[in-house]
Amino acid sequence: MPNFQLSSLAVVDDDVPISSLPQNSTLLGKFPTVQSMVGHAIVCLLVFEHAYFLMQQGSGDWRETFTMAVNKYKSSDIQTAIPNAVKAAFQQHGNNGADLCETILRVIGENKISM
Repeated sequence: MPNFQLSSLAVVDDDVPISSLPQNSTLLGKFPTVQSMVGHAIVCLLVFEHAYFLMQQGSGDWRETFTMAVNKYKSSDIQTAIPNAVKAAFQQHGNNGADLCETILRVIGENKISM
């Protein structure tokens, strides 16, 4: 486990390039900004949630189910809604981590992939 701490300002500043954050994690090196990382994380969460729902409905093989969830995401309005909502959240809340997190949770709740 890497031994580092991130300041709350560094984590929520939408203009902080990921390169200024610790690079001991492969994930951190794949996104140019924290804002883009948050957007991708939200999409992943929503796709996995939808795949879980489909599995609960007896959709069969997990690979097929996951593919169905990804395709449902790709055909939805969420592709444009999430980046726009994340950008607005970062613009509105800036370095206020508590409000930013609350808004991100609201964005997740409002953009679930339709069943």
